[in-house]
Amino acid sequence: MLLGGLDRTQPEIAAQLEELASSGSFPNAMLFSGSPCSGRMFAARRVCERLGIPDENVVIISDRNHAYRIRTALELYRRHRNTSSRNFLNECIAVLLQQYHGALIDGQSTTAGKKKFSDAAEVTDILRDLESSDEATASKTADRLEKALSPLMDSNRTSSISIGQVRAIRDWCSTSSMDGAGKFVIIEGLENAGDSAVNGLLKTLEEPPAGSHFILISSNAGRIPATILSRARKLRFKDADQDMKRYVLNSLFVDPSKYDSLEEFFLEGSGINDRLLLDAAKALLMKQPMDMSALVSELEKNQGWDRFFKHVQDQLYLAFTEGRLDQRRTEYLMKAVNDAVLKGRTFNQTKRLTFDYVVYRIQEVNR
Repeated sequence: MLLGGLDRTQPEIAAQLEELASSGSFPNAMLFSGSPCSGRMFAARRVCERLGIPDENVVIISDRNHAYRIRTALELYRRHRNTSSRNFLNECIAVLLQQYHGALIDGQSTTAGKKKFSDAAEVTDILRDLESSDEATASKTADRLEKALSPLMDSNRTSSISIGQVRAIRDWCSTSSMDGAGKFVIIEGLENAGDSAVNGLLKTLEEPPAGSHFILISSNAGRIPATILSRARKLRFKDADQDMKRYVLNSLFVDPSKYDSLEEFFLEGSGINDRLLLDAAKALLMKQPMDMSALVSELEKNQGWDRFFKHVQDQLYLAFTEGRLDQRRTEYLMKAVNDAVLKGRTFNQTKRLTFDYVVYRIQEVNR
């Protein structure tokens, strides 16, 4: 199988990446664009494996909410306790742990931020036990993992890439690795980063350190500056379709007919009531009565803030296309929501503050 099975979900992408990996001259920068659950992060990690890059030479910076996948993976492992569910859990946790690579610790400006690196080390130790766990010890190991992971995935603050991380990456890439292997930096969500971080990364891409490679993962590449896009080879991943859903869920021993999409599977597995969040976003835009305290309680319980903000943005666009909201008010609210979410990530503020601001702005315009 090409690149760990990517040929079954993204065959054209897998063929192109295999060709690049076999050529001996992998690009310094690539852009993997596409929708969530289309396999972009999976592909980036498989590329590193295909090129023989050890884990210590791979750094990930991502603004994704890892809790969705990890909680789903934990429950699957408790239920099935087989090799497939163990590998899936390992994959989900590995993406999170590579954000706590030693190269990035100097890019942390707070004591709390640096403590998470020691928390990540504890998770790494438990993962070794996961490899040797059997049906009798699986549940206990999963419980230990969930407890150790809590400080890393239960925070209600999701930060975008910072200038401190960009500088740390540059310094790390500029040093020679002991094994002589290349270094890979995987950055997800650059479109949500502040100007200082984006400009700092641009300087690195203009003069990339020898042996360093960058893979950018984006759901909205149009918001990444053209100066960066021009330096990256671009691959567009197709949206997760029904065939992809069936293949992935069957491999996890999950009935594909139970879910309309892979995203629904992950959200339900993490305990998020996506229908409630969607209905709340619709009610907010249509000035319908809603139980705000119940909504906040749901958001706080399962950290569904980012999902709710996405529904609000989608409903704003839908209201415009259906003629319920004029262009001027749509543009104003879209900018207000986008700026609020970006500011929250940039300044690492609580999601509740962002939520209050978004709700206030929409209610103000809809009076």
